[in-house]
Amino acid sequence: MDIRHLRYFIAIVENHFNLSKTSQNIYISQPALSMMISEFEDREGIQLFKRSNGKIVGLTYIGEKYYADAKAVVYKYNEMYRNLHKENQEINGRILIGIPPLILSVVFSDAMPKMILNNPSIQFVTQEQGAFALKSALLLEQVDLAVLLYPEGISKNIIDSFEIHHSELSVFLSPNHPLAQKENIDWRDLNKQKMAIFDNSFMISHQLKENFERHNIHPNIIIESSSWDFMLNSVKLNPELLTILPYPIAEQYSSTDFVCRKMNDPILWRVTLCRLKKKNYSSVENYVFDSLLKWFNVK
Repeated sequence: MDIRHLRYFIAIVENHFNLSKTSQNIYISQPALSMMISEFEDREGIQLFKRSNGKIVGLTYIGEKYYADAKAVVYKYNEMYRNLHKENQEINGRILIGIPPLILSVVFSDAMPKMILNNPSIQFVTQEQGAFALKSALLLEQVDLAVLLYPEGISKNIIDSFEIHHSELSVFLSPNHPLAQKENIDWRDLNKQKMAIFDNSFMISHQLKENFERHNIHPNIIIESSSWDFMLNSVKLNPELLTILPYPIAEQYSSTDFVCRKMNDPILWRVTLCRLKKKNYSSVENYVFDSLLKWFNVK
């Protein structure tokens, strides 16, 4: 029997085996109800009901056990349906999310405050580190979710990974810098240029250094920092200095004190939301993970 038939069976018992009354209560014809019972008993080779003079008068021993099981199944089904439509505020717990500071400012400045405000029963803990450091934190289960950059350098057999933002790295420099006059910047333009870049805890640092080597570029790196706004301010105040940051910074923090120039053959800046593959996740982990994917329109 499917769940509908189980409800019919329970209704027969609770209406004291009066098929006429039962059929009226559940809006099904009495012949259809009788046929459902007979087909089930014939198919399974069992007898659920005691009969006298062709009428159902009670339950057999097997029928009694089946009735108890049917009530348990229907109760569980109803509970599943109630849980499906529970309000979000009923979910509570603690979630630790690792997010690089720059990504937190540029990508999550709207999402995180709204997630926190809309879910007061969830304790959100944000661990701000570079993506390179957060990769290790995720593998060591020091965070529940981590925001990384693609390619993460972790096997897909180990993590679930979904891209939530896509852009590219660009050059930021003072309007008085010699390269500010160029519409686009080539990698060879960066040779021997004084530069501020992220430190080694950031994936961008590793991506840049790999590309410097690939393009045979030898920049003069004078600052390695974990603070993107410090590097941007340094560029504003020092016309001989440049930095390389994600392009969305130029859109969100526009200023006449710096210019942003796109690069030919740029490094893509692909932000991913990741978690370790596990057999079971807590309800708060699943809820926050799914809510963030929905926020960023990940299908």
